[in-house]
Amino acid sequence: MFIKRKIQGKVLEYLEKKGEAMDKELLEVLSKEFNVSYNELLNMLMSLEIEGFIRVRPVKESSFIIQKTEQKK
Repeated sequence: MFIKRKIQGKVLEYLEKKGEAMDKELLEVLSKEFNVSYNELLNMLMSLEIEGFIRVRPVKESSFIIQKTEQKK
């Protein structure tokens, strides 16, 4: 569970800098530091989207753009 949150933190950190990213781009960035599969990434992105941290939009049949949402203060 802890490693999942650590990876999700890296996703949010990356999106904070870039604004948005493609799913494959995130996988490439995360693979440098973590042993994460594409399916695990999608699972983590789904959790982050449900929690309201990100928004995932389909671009093609198997491609997504991930955007960080604005958090209410």
